[in-house]
Amino acid sequence: MTPTVSVILPAYNAAETIPRALDSLLVQSLRSFEVVVVDDASTDATVDRVGSYARIDSRVALLRRADNAGAAAARNLGFAQAKGKWVALLDADDAYTPERLETLVELGESGEADIVADNLRFVSHLGETAQRPVLPAGHSLFQKPISAAAYVQGNLFLTRGFKLGYLKPIFRRRFLERHGLRQNETLRIAEDYHFCLDALLCGARFLVLAAAGYLYTQRPGSLSRSLTLEDLRQLSTANRLDLLRATPQGGADLRAALSKRQISVDLNVKFVQFIEAVKGRRVGDAGAIFASNPDLTPYLAFYGLQSLRKRLPGGNRIV
Repeated sequence: MTPTVSVILPAYNAAETIPRALDSLLVQSLRSFEVVVVDDASTDATVDRVGSYARIDSRVALLRRADNAGAAAARNLGFAQAKGKWVALLDADDAYTPERLETLVELGESGEADIVADNLRFVSHLGETAQRPVLPAGHSLFQKPISAAAYVQGNLFLTRGFKLGYLKPIFRRRFLERHGLRQNETLRIAEDYHFCLDALLCGARFLVLAAAGYLYTQRPGSLSRSLTLEDLRQLSTANRLDLLRATPQGGADLRAALSKRQISVDLNVKFVQFIEAVKGRRVGDAGAIFASNPDLTPYLAFYGLQSLRKRLPGGNRIV
């Protein structure tokens, strides 16, 4: 029997966190689903942990990669094996609320959508769940389908506010297959954003639910450590390709949003270069970067305050 949803779960050295992710799936109110766990050449006990679930529930399947190729490659392998009408994504350190899949599928079918997402709650690495969803119930995001321009505008680097790339949508698999959509395996960051944007550029109808069904775990770590220069250069290339694709078919709003994102990505490159120079005590290099990029001033101030806050007692609490 064809499952309603295929949940793709990439995992790399996730032995400590993946039981929580799988437990949240096995208590879903929607029972018609399959879980495709793709192990990305883990060196810990991830495979053993998943195997124990697969032995007691036939809906859990394990695929293993021989080499570590990143989350996008793992997800693409999962997409190739998926049989469900809808395809959902779950990271190995995150979780779903029990009604999430049922609620998203209902909205997708009734709203004739190709992509459906919901609100989310942040969870600290200590297991503390935020009392409120990330987005308030009256947010404009829930009032109408998301356009490609609005999605890009909601994903600018070095800006305050929630980034729409954090959303974890489900996708109508027939739409993905019809347009040959897969994640960009050259990217180590923002691959979810580009995958969703690719679908929107193909004409996908994207709805977002106000209820918070995705529990997103925040791990300690600064932006400069998370984003390498190579990551950002690959991201810049991908964004330029999006701009070229959108120019003949997109409106002025989309082109303007993509141009703003390009500026934000390029500025982020300078930001990371500045941080690396400071950490390496290359005062001259840091000064030269700052002098030629005065637009960095507000961002350096903001992230400096963030770094100070994390060093204060209780600074990592999110509830």
